[in-house]
Amino acid sequence: MTTDSNKKTSKIVEYFKLRWYTITNFFLGILSYAWLIAASLVVLVPVIWMISAAFTRGNLLTSVPLIPDPSKWSLSNFEFIFSYKSNPAQAIADFPGAFLRTSQIAILNTLGVTFFSVLTGYAFARLRFKGKKAMLLTMMVLQMFPSFMGMVALFLLFRTFGILNSPNYLALIYIAGSIPYNTFLVRGFMRNIPKSLDEAAAIDGASPLQILRIILFPLIVPIIGFLAVSAFMGPWLDFILQARFLQPENITVSVWLFRTTDPFNTLFYNPLRFMAGALLIVIPIMIVQFFMQKYLVYGLTTGAEKG
Repeated sequence: MTTDSNKKTSKIVEYFKLRWYTITNFFLGILSYAWLIAASLVVLVPVIWMISAAFTRGNLLTSVPLIPDPSKWSLSNFEFIFSYKSNPAQAIADFPGAFLRTSQIAILNTLGVTFFSVLTGYAFARLRFKGKKAMLLTMMVLQMFPSFMGMVALFLLFRTFGILNSPNYLALIYIAGSIPYNTFLVRGFMRNIPKSLDEAAAIDGASPLQILRIILFPLIVPIIGFLAVSAFMGPWLDFILQARFLQPENITVSVWLFRTTDPFNTLFYNPLRFMAGALLIVIPIMIVQFFMQKYLVYGLTTGAEKG
C-alpha cells in the first residue's frame, strides 16, 4: 500500500510539474512577443511619423497629425527639394547637388579607408619592423582625442593649400581620422588567420604584397565589408567639418538640412522639408547596409577578438 501511494504521489507531482512547466513557457512566450512588439513600436513609430511629416503640407511640426492620413499627403516638400535653386544660373537644384557631392565624398572615403586600413593592418599584423609597438601605442593614444580638436589646424592647412572650398578633399580628413581605429580592427582580424599560410606562400616565392592580395585578401573580406560600410556612412552623418570647410555653393546634405531647422533662416526654415530630405539620405545608407549587413556584425566581432 505504501508503495502504491508513493507511486500515485510521484505521478501527481510530475503532473503538476509538467503543468507548471507548460504554463510558465506559455507566459514566457507571451512576454517575449510583447517585448518584441514593444521594441518594434519604439523603432517603427518615429519612422512612420517621419514619413508622415515628410508628406505633410505646411512648415510646422504641429501640422503633422498623430495618426497618419495618406489621403491628405502631398509632394510639396519634395517638389521644393528637387526644384529650388539659390542661384538661377545653377545647372541643378541645391539639394540634388549637395546629394551628389556627399556621395562623391562617401565613395572616396570608402575607397581610401579600406585601402589604407588594410595595408596598415597587414603591416602591424604580419610584418616585423622597429618601432611597431611604439607606433601602435601612439595610434591608441590618438584615438582618445576627438577629431574636432584639430579643426583649427586643419582649417589653416586647407586654406594654405587652396583647397578650403573643395568637397572631395574632405575625404582626406575622414580617411586620416579613421586609420588608427580601423588598423586595430584589421590587425585583430588578421591575427586570427594562421601565419603558416604566409610562410607557405613565402617559401613558394610570394612577396608580402602578393601574400596580402592572393592569400589574405579573400579571407579578410568580412572586415573589409565592415570598414566599407562604416566609411560610407561617415560623410552622410558629419556636419561640423562640412559646415566650416565649405562655402554655400558647395554644401553637403547635412549642411543643407541644417538650414531647414534654423529658425533665424526664414528663407529655408521648414522642419517638414528637413524630414523629407532626411528620408532621402536614408536611402543610400539603407541600401549599403542591407547588402553588407552580415559583414557589419561578423566583421566587428571577429576583429575585436584579438588586440
